[in-house]
Amino acid sequence: MAKERRGLIKFIAELLIVFVGVYGAFELNRYQENKRETKIRERYFSSFNSELNKLSYDISSAQKVINSTLSNFQTALDKGEKPVPKPVNIIFEAPMLITRAGFNDDVFIQLDASLAASLSGGYDNVQLVIRQIERFNQICDNQLISNNPINFYDRQGNLKPEFHWYQKELLALQQYMTNLDEMINKGAIPAVKKLLDSLQ
Repeated sequence: MAKERRGLIKFIAELLIVFVGVYGAFELNRYQENKRETKIRERYFSSFNSELNKLSYDISSAQKVINSTLSNFQTALDKGEKPVPKPVNIIFEAPMLITRAGFNDDVFIQLDASLAASLSGGYDNVQLVIRQIERFNQICDNQLISNNPINFYDRQGNLKPEFHWYQKELLALQQYMTNLDEMINKGAIPAVKKLLDSLQ
């Protein structure tokens, strides 16, 4: 009887050791998997952060061209001069490949639905501004480039109504870029930095 009891205790002890070993291995595996996932997310959002910083730089470059062109044109008009509306080739592309991949793979939605909605709005705004700039560049090409001299001013020295679009379009682009700049530099970049800090 005592021998059977010792055998049973030994069996239970061995069973317990096996259970603890298997459970420990499972927990270790889960811990390593979580660490791997965190590392992948960290790398992804580091890349995303770099993309946003590049976008911020591109916004700033486009803003300089728009602000300078608008300021020079308005200053000359205010002085009573007759500035010529010149074609402005504003370069603003921003393919945002990592952001697009993040939406396609539902990375943002898996993390946080409100973050996904916010980033989606930001992405849509970037695309809107790109289209507006392309449109402006196209209008400039169509209306300001010609083999024949263009008369921009009437006999009284006023800019003809058909060229009023130039200043209006530049003002609209300036506002678009200001809004986008705020959205990226005050919204998206700090949000991603916060997210990166939480992953470390």
